[in-house]
Amino acid sequence: MPERTFNKYLLLLLFIFFLYPGLHAQIRIASPYSRFGIGDLSGNNNAWNFSLGQTGIALRSPNHVNYTNPASYGGFDSLSFVFEGGFSAESVRLTSSYQTTSRTYASLGYLTFGIPVTKWWKTALGLVPFSDVGYNVATTEKSATAGNILTLYDGSGGINRFFWGNAFNITKNLSVGVNISYLFGNSIRESVVFFPDSLHTMNYKIDNYVTVGDFYYSFGAQYKLKLKKEMSIVFGAVYAPNTSIAASASSLAQTFLLSTGGIEIPKDTIAKVDGYKGSILLPWMAGGGITFQKADKFMVSLDYRYQNWKSYRAFGMSDSLANSYAIAAGGEFVPDADNYGSYVARIRYRIGFYFDKTYLLLRGTQLNEYGITLGFGLPLRGMKTQLNIGGQFGSRGTTQGDLIKETYFKFVLGFSIYERWFHKRKYL
Repeated sequence: MPERTFNKYLLLLLFIFFLYPGLHAQIRIASPYSRFGIGDLSGNNNAWNFSLGQTGIALRSPNHVNYTNPASYGGFDSLSFVFEGGFSAESVRLTSSYQTTSRTYASLGYLTFGIPVTKWWKTALGLVPFSDVGYNVATTEKSATAGNILTLYDGSGGINRFFWGNAFNITKNLSVGVNISYLFGNSIRESVVFFPDSLHTMNYKIDNYVTVGDFYYSFGAQYKLKLKKEMSIVFGAVYAPNTSIAASASSLAQTFLLSTGGIEIPKDTIAKVDGYKGSILLPWMAGGGITFQKADKFMVSLDYRYQNWKSYRAFGMSDSLANSYAIAAGGEFVPDADNYGSYVARIRYRIGFYFDKTYLLLRGTQLNEYGITLGFGLPLRGMKTQLNIGGQFGSRGTTQGDLIKETYFKFVLGFSIYERWFHKRKYL
């Protein structure tokens, strides 16, 4: 099948998946820690960045849309179009001092485009996750008057991000960029309290609904320093200022009885709030990175990011959050990109490592997250399209202090389509 025909079929397939409304309702995470803040923060799920330890501040490629740093779009080929899409899956093992359970889920990952406007102006569009909420936790305690008390906590939803990015090549080596993002989505957090040993105490539940929709801006810069023998160093920086995101909240608290079949029968409404307007303050973030590379041979990248989560506020209230920082490193190696006689020699082999002092501060403990990543860039014969596969083995949290430790494996499968759409053909 010709390259362009194959790519068109692949584009159509991915569009159908992303536009089918039923798929957007999937739960993308299973973590009790997504109960806090705006949920579990999504990194760059592009299979390329994902396999490189989530690095991206100083990464620059004509074949990938690296939305971590909008200045990276300046590396797009001036005669080409880049499209990327992917899917993700995760298996997580949750361990506490009392029990262990496992959960698995899959969802759509990302959809991004990159095109040149002029030689000095490149642009990108994309739809990616920003944060996820997905948990189901039960706790028990004993009361002298009511006996056993069972509390169920359940949450779902999250925030999506549609971004329009622009990069401007100020000089041959310097690029600056901006991502203009629209954050939108909703989350549901429910608490249900049962009194199984008491005939005189009514069960009750509280449902909280939060909807967000507003613009969010982030900025970046990259400087590429060329060295000898096709080697170069790229320095990168990113920054996002404090941003107040418009939000609305609704809540409903009510008592209920349980039928013999386990169906809830509402009794009285304790409190009800509809459409309360407010905002969520996302704190400023800054980061820097460096990449050392040789074109179509090897690349090593290092990132550092910091975010001031102590200033986070949701409808004027703080949460159990602390300032966070993350360190990530990744590398890519291709034995011989031009050896069309050996497929193995043209595969891109990737590895990465990350450590994150997360924003979760629970029971006096700030939780750590760390892991390794592995991945491959598999070229398809006779075309520029590439199949990208990435895996991530990681851990977050601890079982000390009655907390929960998460051990997970994440998998991302993505396509990177590269086409020369703007090349003027000559006929002799």
